[in-house]
Amino acid sequence: MRLRWLLLSLVVVALLVPAVMITVARMLEPGGGRWVRLVSFTPYAVALYALAMLFLLVVVAAGRGFRRRAAGTVCVLILPLLALHLWWASGPYVGQPAASAKQGEVFTVMSSNLSFGDADPARVMSVALRNDADILVLTEITPTTLVRLRAAGLDQAFPFARGKAAPGVSGTMVFSTFRLSRAEPLDTTFGGYRMTVALPGQERVRLIAVHPYPPTGDARDWRADHAALRRAAVGAEAPTIIAGDLNATLDHAPLRELAGRGFADAAEQATSGWQPTWPAAGERRVLGVPVPSLLAIDHVLVTDELVATQTQSVTIEGTDHRALVARLALR
Repeated sequence: MRLRWLLLSLVVVALLVPAVMITVARMLEPGGGRWVRLVSFTPYAVALYALAMLFLLVVVAAGRGFRRRAAGTVCVLILPLLALHLWWASGPYVGQPAASAKQGEVFTVMSSNLSFGDADPARVMSVALRNDADILVLTEITPTTLVRLRAAGLDQAFPFARGKAAPGVSGTMVFSTFRLSRAEPLDTTFGGYRMTVALPGQERVRLIAVHPYPPTGDARDWRADHAALRRAAVGAEAPTIIAGDLNATLDHAPLRELAGRGFADAAEQATSGWQPTWPAAGERRVLGVPVPSLLAIDHVLVTDELVATQTQSVTIEGTDHRALVARLALR
């Protein structure tokens, strides 16, 4: 009997320790890269707290004396934490999808990380064309991949282009059916650009295509890149779109700050549900077991003058990121 209660206690502790660490990281976000990466898993604390409460309720129902009182006390303590995480995770599910838009000013943005240029170019073009993409943001685009994309019909589908292909992970380019102008590089580690997109009807929007450094090591470069993104994005008079592999979830402080400055995540605004984009399901394996998509780190963010009506994530063979497609409109 004692062994059973001991094992049950160990299971509860094994669930609560990482859950509380995630909560602390989300609330305080200490400076180290490990803490930043831990914040990425904020939604998973919901499951950890819920499972812990389930086991504790078993103890409350079947236990006696001290065990029962202790389990009840812990339940009371973790219930607010579970509620807090449910609130944090509720964004893509609650509310009504926005639908107000000016007639004829609906357009589609697609963002895809090509993973060192290894993504299947035919699949990239197929997804873009099937979804009637008007703006295509590609990160980690290499010169070789650019040649292969052009052979697959890139220039015919998207006559306007800005940015630069580069070996490795530094290349970022934007392709568009709309005219692009005033392209300026961002002060980020990898390629990033701010430019103007001329929509039909003489409307102009500002597009920022960006790929911040991942939060490795002490996350100093990650923070610096997000600071550069914030400087480029905040304060513009024109409607603004941020698109790319942001290497951050909506729980991270840089994206929360952008939300406080008027940027909305397209998936949340369209109440599309949680759409993790990394890793692409099955692209990575642990002990031979395929890893499902876990983290939503690819985003399309928009200011108040724009509205997202629909988003979806799509598998692109050859890359460990799922592409994100967002249907947008001017209000």
